[in-house]
Amino acid sequence: MPEPTFWQTVLSPPVLLTIMACALVTGVLVWLRGKWTGRQQQAALSEQRKQQEATVERLLEATNMDKQRVISNYEQTIRERDTQVAKLEREVARLRDRLAAGGVVGVFGGGRQRDVVSALLLENEQLHELLADKQAELRDLMADMTGKLVDRLDAQAQESARAVRYKQALLSAFLEREETRQLLGNMLAHGEIAQDAEVRELPPEAPTAPQQ
Repeated sequence: MPEPTFWQTVLSPPVLLTIMACALVTGVLVWLRGKWTGRQQQAALSEQRKQQEATVERLLEATNMDKQRVISNYEQTIRERDTQVAKLEREVARLRDRLAAGGVVGVFGGGRQRDVVSALLLENEQLHELLADKQAELRDLMADMTGKLVDRLDAQAQESARAVRYKQALLSAFLEREETRQLLGNMLAHGEIAQDAEVRELPPEAPTAPQQ
């Protein structure tokens, strides 16, 4: 009986079944590894998104607290201004009443009454100047507080945007690293590259994003 050739042995049903079984097992292993890698990537992506959302939420809460504090201070300043203006207006009204009374008496009185009227007029003018100065100071204060609030909100918005961009860069580097590992594993599993040609050093692990 002639000895079977190499191809006859390779193409024999037992050998073919063995090759098919090995290929099937290899395919299942590659599929399972791909699924596991995909789940790891999804978990990492979900964690990164949660961290980004938490950071943005903290920044928004801090911004809202600062805004409420500035608004409260602004309202307090407005109340103090209104109180001071009302007080000055009452003082002006009182002086006007005194001036009117002094004027009536001065029509029938002498030089002393005219001196009193002159003093009241001077005091009234000084109060008007003081009231105008206070109103100008309050306008400047409100403008300064509004400008500072806008600058602070802009700075916090820029800081939030920088934090989000930084974490997106970290996530992109992480996903590229995992894709490289998966591609290399698939190529090794399919025998497209030799074992000794495996990449010896992959990109370093992405650093952990700083806590905000």
